[in-house]
Amino acid sequence: MTAVKSEESDNKSDIFTKIERFGRYQTVQYILVCLTLFMISMTHVNYVFVAENVNYRCRVPECEHENQKMEIPTWWPEDIDHKCYKPILNTKKWALSNGTCSNSSFNGVIEECQHWIYENNNSIVAELNLACQPWKVNLVGGVHNAGMIVSMIFTGWIADKIGRKPTFIICAVGASVGVFKIFMTNYYCYLALEFLESVMGSGLYTVGVVLLIEVGGSSKRVLAGIIFSYAVYIGEIVFAFLAMSLHYWKWLIIVVYAPMSLFGLYFFCLRESTRWQMIRGRLEEAKETLKIMVRKNKIDLPEKEIEDASDDQMRLMFDIVEQKEKEGMKVIIGSKEIMTRLSVSSFSFFTSSFLYYGSLVHVVLLPGNKYTNFILSAFTAFPGEMLAYYTFNKYGRRITLQCGYLLSAVFLIAQNYCPSSLSWLKVILFLIGKLGVVICFTGIYTYSLELFPTSVRGTLLGWGNTAARVGSMLAPLTPLLITEIPALPSFLFSSSAVMAALLLTFTPETKNLPMFDTIAQVDSYKTAQFKEDNVETATGPNIISTKL
Repeated sequence: MTAVKSEESDNKSDIFTKIERFGRYQTVQYILVCLTLFMISMTHVNYVFVAENVNYRCRVPECEHENQKMEIPTWWPEDIDHKCYKPILNTKKWALSNGTCSNSSFNGVIEECQHWIYENNNSIVAELNLACQPWKVNLVGGVHNAGMIVSMIFTGWIADKIGRKPTFIICAVGASVGVFKIFMTNYYCYLALEFLESVMGSGLYTVGVVLLIEVGGSSKRVLAGIIFSYAVYIGEIVFAFLAMSLHYWKWLIIVVYAPMSLFGLYFFCLRESTRWQMIRGRLEEAKETLKIMVRKNKIDLPEKEIEDASDDQMRLMFDIVEQKEKEGMKVIIGSKEIMTRLSVSSFSFFTSSFLYYGSLVHVVLLPGNKYTNFILSAFTAFPGEMLAYYTFNKYGRRITLQCGYLLSAVFLIAQNYCPSSLSWLKVILFLIGKLGVVICFTGIYTYSLELFPTSVRGTLLGWGNTAARVGSMLAPLTPLLITEIPALPSFLFSSSAVMAALLLTFTPETKNLPMFDTIAQVDSYKTAQFKEDNVETATGPNIISTKL
């Protein structure tokens, strides 16, 4: 009898190995998900160039017309700021000179400027007349990331409730609403649409990475995180090249946002996560998905064998525990281990996003061409990802993250104190710091996905992403601090990185842990680990299986 059970178990394990093997089905699903992530990453950094600063000067309507050149007129008083203040005319002298302005036409009094001449109209700064209002320009990025916070709060929960696929498609198509920004002539209407577009589309980050992890299987957990990040980085690089080529912000918006509406076609080709289907008790739907997988990957497995498998056999085959009770907020809060993991990962998400989007904003302020610096910064992600992939597999997730945070802290501080005359060294130090940021930005997604069980993975990852959006919302505002204390942004970035590295000591290494499906499994594992540590202390080493 035991031999029969052993043989049956081996057979089920063999079937699982065949189905889990990465093949054509997984490749197609990865391409579909990554194409969407590629597009949404461009929308997420749109404000870097769409709301970039352009040069401008004050216009004196009595002295010049609207199409006047950008050069400062010869009659402009030398001691008056030519951007935000306007010299007041002496009307008698101006009338005597037949309406022609000269150095003697002004009475030495100034007032705030109301009209400006812009170098170009490539940015909303010119089209929405945002001269001398830097807080409004920086607020665009802040509002976009505030929308991401709202999106992340709900997207993970929705993905856990209605499924990964429908949530993914809703987010992808919803982001296309951003194309209507080209019709906005009022700043606050533009902000409202920026916020709405972000709320609709930003959840793709959460549900996208969850789909990659669950479609790829446990053996591709780290690879899924790397591919996710590559899709984002390639999108940012392409966006920079588009900005260099198109210049005009409305063309850039159209090219980036309009194609998003086509993702509605994913209803016919994107597949639901079989792991989510099984844990939610949708075994028949899971079997249909598995049949498609078998056909696409040309697996030598009769479809009838899948159809005839009982519910218990299916769960046994994929090592999935049925979720008999809903694990909601009460269960989450009641688990000390889950709350510890959630707190640490949320702060790590915040720090990674604060550093990453802070580097995107500050790289265009470095010496040299802003487009070149942005592209170099984006290209830094590729060696960073490969380094993350190698160290994650060889040394583990947690130690890699800690080293990445410390690396970024050291070099971001160093570049701040580098002499401005050594512009090349300043850029290099910044890029090395960005390398550490990339490792953390990618790593925290993979690490968090392994920390949380399937039943609440989308919800808790959504909370982590919400914390990340707080970081990305604050990041675009940090350039305002430079006018007060030039080194203050670097100190904020570095201190948060060091704090994240220290907090990670309270979470476990997940390199060799299984993918848990329920909070109960996580708590049981923690209890077993605690007992094991006590036994080892009392009697020496003991081995406890993590197979629950």
